[in-house]
Amino acid sequence: MNKLTSSLLVSTLAIGLAACHDDSDNNRPTPPPVIPEPEPVSCSGTQINPERLYLQQLGTDSVIIKWRGNLAEDDEEAGSLCFGTDMNALLEDSESGATVTATDHSEVLLTDLEPATTYYYSVGGAGTADAEHHFTTAPEVGTLPADGNTRIWLLGDSGTGGQDKLGSAQVRDGYLSYVEASGGETADLALMLGDNAYNQGTDFEHQKAIFDIYNGILSSTPLWPVIGNHDMGFVGAGQQTDTDDYIILGSDENGGEDPEPDSPMPYLNIFTLPTNGEVGGLASGTEQYYSFDYANIHIVALDSQVAARDESNRAAMQQWLEDDLMASSADWTIVIFHHPPYAQLDHDSDDDLSGIDQPMIDMREQFTPVFEAYNVDLVYNGHSHTYERTYYLNGHTGLSDTFDPDIHAELNDQGEPASGQGDEAYTQIARNGTDDKVVYTVAGSAGKAEARFPGAKPHPAVYFGQVILGSVVLDVGESSLEANFIDVEGNILESFTMTR
Repeated sequence: MNKLTSSLLVSTLAIGLAACHDDSDNNRPTPPPVIPEPEPVSCSGTQINPERLYLQQLGTDSVIIKWRGNLAEDDEEAGSLCFGTDMNALLEDSESGATVTATDHSEVLLTDLEPATTYYYSVGGAGTADAEHHFTTAPEVGTLPADGNTRIWLLGDSGTGGQDKLGSAQVRDGYLSYVEASGGETADLALMLGDNAYNQGTDFEHQKAIFDIYNGILSSTPLWPVIGNHDMGFVGAGQQTDTDDYIILGSDENGGEDPEPDSPMPYLNIFTLPTNGEVGGLASGTEQYYSFDYANIHIVALDSQVAARDESNRAAMQQWLEDDLMASSADWTIVIFHHPPYAQLDHDSDDDLSGIDQPMIDMREQFTPVFEAYNVDLVYNGHSHTYERTYYLNGHTGLSDTFDPDIHAELNDQGEPASGQGDEAYTQIARNGTDDKVVYTVAGSAGKAEARFPGAKPHPAVYFGQVILGSVVLDVGESSLEANFIDVEGNILESFTMTR
């Protein structure tokens, strides 16, 4: 082969290869054009300020935001809200429509939230939120909040603050002063111990006693109540065994007729409480009593006013309680209900008061053994407008004159009932090697303080008792629990500690 032929062959091969290469490029699929992500669109509604705004059933991944009315009378009530983790950027795709009940409450259930996360919300669907309109979801069950502490605010009989609600406002301000002086940590949840609205638990009285007093607090702190005798109408003297029998004795002189109800009982219309274990705990099937979990705490709310007055309903509640406590593995267990098993400064737990106070006796005789058998740590009640905190108790179900500290109380090294303070702090596992003792506290003076009987003395099982306005703050950690009674000046009047 000569040089010319060889050169032509090489050129031909090169052209062929180039042609093959060009064909390959031509056959490749054209990549799709890059479409830029759309800019987030903020909500564009108008924020309203409801006269009634509160949080219900806050858990690790969900919450109910509930409201009614609009403080600006010339504007309509909102039908939706927007929410998000940035208070200055609530996005359009977060807008959630409200369900409206027959009592004109609007509520939104938010789900698929992240645990231990702060969210802001705007009722009315604005693109920004007020700083006080926020909530922080609970940490995963069994874990602690980021700061290692759960703070709980307990209010008993706060509805009794009078027509001007002076007493309850003073107690609220005392709590806020305490918060400011102790580092600014607000409560993670608030518990109301009954007689939340006074004198007959009407819708109007709930507005005056709760939402007019605590509105700025309840927009960021979830509220969990129990039923008191005055929440059941009949001027607090009712002994009805069915919430459908709620009745106002005489005329309602405080605001006219209630809105058309879902239930005759305003308490059940206003609050949306768990019936199916929505926030932990065992399903009760009723809003009258329920339980829930928060961090490493299990909280049980019982109905000592209605369910407890009927033998079969009381037995059903007791069986549910036993099953619920048996199923819980929380570090701490707290039980709340209205009628105290141990009290004498105002209501007397030895006296059924013609049946009105029969639940005080029934709860002591039939329920305190359950608390002791299933590792309950603390029990809180209202009803008596006093503060009365017991020793660390076990086994006392009789009248006050049968109390024997050597038998019924945890003793210190000197053989005296331990105070729960200093080196006499209570241990969850008592000296007998079991978790079978409970501290019972009457904290019913968040609205007014009074002694029904002149010269009345505390129950003999009570370590500290006083007729004075105030509320309780609990700080609950991994291995210790501190309970403080706070007066209207924000001072700690009485306290105890429990360790585990």
